[in-house]
Amino acid sequence: MISRRMFIRSVFGAGIGVLLTGTYSRFLEPRWVELKHITIKINELPHRFEGMTIAQLSDIHHCQYVPREFVRRCVREVNALSPDIIVLTGDYVYDPYSYSASTFLLPVADELAELKAKEGVFAVLGNHDNKDRTSGALSKSGIHVLINEHIVLYRKKEYLFIAGVDDLWRGKMDLRRTLKGTDDKPKILLAHNPDAIMTIKTTGVDFVMAGHTHGGQVSLPLYGPPVVYSKFGARYAAGLFREERTMMYVNKGIGISGFPVRFCARPEITLFTLRNKRTEEVVGRI
Repeated sequence: MISRRMFIRSVFGAGIGVLLTGTYSRFLEPRWVELKHITIKINELPHRFEGMTIAQLSDIHHCQYVPREFVRRCVREVNALSPDIIVLTGDYVYDPYSYSASTFLLPVADELAELKAKEGVFAVLGNHDNKDRTSGALSKSGIHVLINEHIVLYRKKEYLFIAGVDDLWRGKMDLRRTLKGTDDKPKILLAHNPDAIMTIKTTGVDFVMAGHTHGGQVSLPLYGPPVVYSKFGARYAAGLFREERTMMYVNKGIGISGFPVRFCARPEITLFTLRNKRTEEVVGRI
């Protein structure tokens, strides 16, 4: 039998563990930003785009639990990477319908206006974004918002495509319109919700950057995230995936939604470096 003293010690130890875990997940991990460096190999990447860098920020969710000072710090960390382009993959505030635009949307747009990239800052909208208000605020901040459209990014006479789709859940995603006029040059697509990959993978897109999942926001050791807002469950919770010829990276974002905690799902800034897959394969055979 367990003695009374052992029982009290066990209860006390469990209580301390819960307290420490709660403190960590509420106050420490949500501000402990992880910087990830990912290499993306693309077939037939034009020579002048070899080594191009792309920094990704996602799911900022500026609100009372994600303060402006934290967003400012993340912007500075991205700028310190000196990326060629910066992409933002949606959800800039937590709830665009409960507060006036001046409460969270305009402040976060002001902070994002400080992002600096050699060849531009591009964004798409998420399921927490009011389309008109958010696209207007970001555009005024010098950010190119892509809603079912693409741009051609040139380096001398070589080029590739940067495209962005409307949100899968709240918007009207239109891949045909988005990619109309593109050719066989590499296509990089911004899509807030990774569930869209099942449609995207048949379109010839080379690389997709997504967010939305927060990595589950809570991920249990040896189990993973018990809840992910995706029809595929935890299949695309976070990280790099391949579906047919399309690569997709799902960023865990820097903000929070629902419960104001993160556990084993640290906020993330990602820096991608593009490489020519064919060139690396040839070099490897020599």
